[in-house]
Amino acid sequence: MLPMLGGLLAAFACRDIARRLAGGPEGWWAFWVTALASPILVYSLDLWEHSVGAGLMLGGIALLVRTPHVGGVVLASLVAGALFGLAASMRAEAFVVAFVAVAVTCLALVLRRQIGRALVTGALSVVGFALPWLANASIEQDFGGNPRTSRVSGQAQRQWWTELAERGEEAFITWFGLPGFGYPGNVLLGAAVVGAIVLGVTMHRRGEQRPAVAALVVAGVIYVLAFASGLGFVSGALVASPFAAVAGLVRRDRERLAILGMALLMTVLIWTFQLTGGAGPQWGGRYLLVPTLLLTTLGVIALVERPGRAPRVAVSAFAVAVTLFGAAWLQQRSHDVEAFFDDLADRPEDVVISANGFFVREAGPAYDERRYLSIGRGADLEGAVDVVRDAGFDTFAVLAGRGDAPDLEATLVGTDVVDFLGVPLGYHRYELE
Repeated sequence: MLPMLGGLLAAFACRDIARRLAGGPEGWWAFWVTALASPILVYSLDLWEHSVGAGLMLGGIALLVRTPHVGGVVLASLVAGALFGLAASMRAEAFVVAFVAVAVTCLALVLRRQIGRALVTGALSVVGFALPWLANASIEQDFGGNPRTSRVSGQAQRQWWTELAERGEEAFITWFGLPGFGYPGNVLLGAAVVGAIVLGVTMHRRGEQRPAVAALVVAGVIYVLAFASGLGFVSGALVASPFAAVAGLVRRDRERLAILGMALLMTVLIWTFQLTGGAGPQWGGRYLLVPTLLLTTLGVIALVERPGRAPRVAVSAFAVAVTLFGAAWLQQRSHDVEAFFDDLADRPEDVVISANGFFVREAGPAYDERRYLSIGRGADLEGAVDVVRDAGFDTFAVLAGRGDAPDLEATLVGTDVVDFLGVPLGYHRYELE
């Protein structure tokens, strides 16, 4: 339920932003496109914190968009900061989003010669951010574990300039990646989709109807080819949310340029500091949800406020189709994961030790039927075995990538190869001496 509420909050926030920027039917268009035809729907159907974090951050941005016009700038700034702080307790990219949103808002206020309002907005946003952030840090410290403070500082301190090639590749994948093709084919085809959509909308506005239709048909054909390859992740944000691809075509004024610049700057900074190594297996660039939905809102405005039914229908059809594809993929993946962990629950070993710290979190309800231990990369496997021994259990299994069974102070009974979402894993069975 919480992920769905997060998606709903994101949709209402995009509606409010669109109403501020356009003032017509664009608001409800932005609501329905965000809720039902954007990556947020896929994340709203999964038991993860992405949609909640995105909803909180977009809510904060919607409040900041109001600050040049409302009298209650104090309350709006405090609440916006608090929403960013709550989001930061679950999503590391909230730091980038909060920084850029507040900085761009304050700069826009200064350019309007509302310097006092800019100072109040900046200062109170920081205060609002600090309250939930510090409260969460205190709770994490009391309960132990890996505090988010250390995780965020670790990401910020990484020497990202030494990873430029990898980060560049992952940036392309999380903006243009299509399923069914390896890199760089997935990126080139995704870029072709985005280019064809932009070209089709631009030509239609110039009155060149036939070339416009031809360009949109090309985009549709590439989508069909990608979908025909089978269910899988649509990694690219602009491919998963085609309205975002036409954000740059919106009729521009100072406020719209501020939102466009905000979204693009967020995207670049997130690419700079995001964790690397997982660009492919994600939907629509999960770290880019907020800037993507801001671009989607601008894209909705661009298509709704200008006459021209064909581009609006085509882009809407693409958005609905790719979102339905995502929902189908999520359903298949969820069923496969459930079947896999049901199989683990039926195995006789007392404890399953996962050598991947992120793997067992997929188990969900299966936690009730199996005892798990997760260790991080390079962690002490012998220490996990000691935990099993001290707890009084006689048998355990180690779930790891394919390869030789780990040499442990226990008797190796046998090894099975199990399949998890197409990835072969070694299931090594042991008895304690």
